Amino acid sequence: MKLTEMGITEKKENEEQDSFSESREKQSTFKKFISNSFLHMAIKKGIFYFVVFFFALTLAFLIPRLVEGNILEYIYQRPQGTPQHVWDEKIKELEEYLGLNYPLHVQYVNFLKSFFFEFDLGYSTLYRLEPVINIVERTLPFTLMLVIPVLIITFYSGNWIGARAGYSGKKRDKISYYVFIVLQTAPFFWMGYVFVDLFVVELDWFPYGESVPPWAWEWDVISTIFNHFWLPFLVLLMTNIGGWATGAYSLMTFEKAEDYISYGRKLGFRDNTLRKYAYRNSMLPQFTGLNLRFNGLIGATLITEVIFRFPGLGFTMLQAFNNHDYNLIIGTFIITIIVVVLGNYLIDMCYVALDPRIRVGGKGEA
Repeated sequence: MKLTEMGITEKKENEEQDSFSESREKQSTFKKFISNSFLHMAIKKGIFYFVVFFFALTLAFLIPRLVEGNILEYIYQRPQGTPQHVWDEKIKELEEYLGLNYPLHVQYVNFLKSFFFEFDLGYSTLYRLEPVINIVERTLPFTLMLVIPVLIITFYSGNWIGARAGYSGKKRDKISYYVFIVLQTAPFFWMGYVFVDLFVVELDWFPYGESVPPWAWEWDVISTIFNHFWLPFLVLLMTNIGGWATGAYSLMTFEKAEDYISYGRKLGFRDNTLRKYAYRNSMLPQFTGLNLRFNGLIGATLITEVIFRFPGLGFTMLQAFNNHDYNLIIGTFIITIIVVVLGNYLIDMCYVALDPRIRVGGKGEA
């Protein structure tokens, strides 16, 4: 009987000890997750960029409303022959429709509520009172299909061209490097008009001025979109490779003079192997410039869309300005801010993932 009781007691103690160890393991796992430096960095960056976005959103709200006088009188011109009192009534109706008849702080609260809780950007007068968010959903993919491939291709090709020219010093490598340096100095908007004159007017290789259909998974639609896509894509590509090549050339020039390169040569490593090591080390500092290049590329893309009449955010914004579509102007501007802020956040996270010094966060981990 005593042996049975002792066995039961030992079994209970073992079960308690196992449950205690399991709870300790869960606590340690949770502590590791909470103390993860990458998570801390992601949260800090997220808070920072949210504050930046909130500040930009506030500016987007305030700037049109801080203009002296009535903003609607700047946007809408009084038709000839319209009596002043009739036009004043029309302006009052527009103020009520747009919610501009409330005090400024009430407008601001309503603006934040409609954006964050309903994601409501208003209705477009140019598109017959269609919700602005629907218009943006159609036009944003056209901007992203230019920005994302151009950023990725120019980064890798520019770094490869500049690093190869900086490491080898051969004439053929330097020729390609200098070609892209010259192309970089050419303004992208000037290059756009040159391409229009050469490939559209003279050679008639690409369509221009025709309406581009919304994206659909049909071959006719996709081919039509890409017929309009290639010219702005090539202009942005050719005028952005040189910037990356310049930085890669300078970094590789210093990198090939490092001790590990000369030591590797003495050990008998092949030159291609040493060049690959130097290339990897020289590329990491280039990631720090991705944010600036991305921001500049967004602005260049919006203007290039106008030149080639490519129906992205830039071309839509121009149409909104020309037709005095207040809500569409603000809506495209806000979506552009979101793209810039979100893109910068993702680039920062990629840099944190690539560089272990930032990922560790100075906690003394190896």
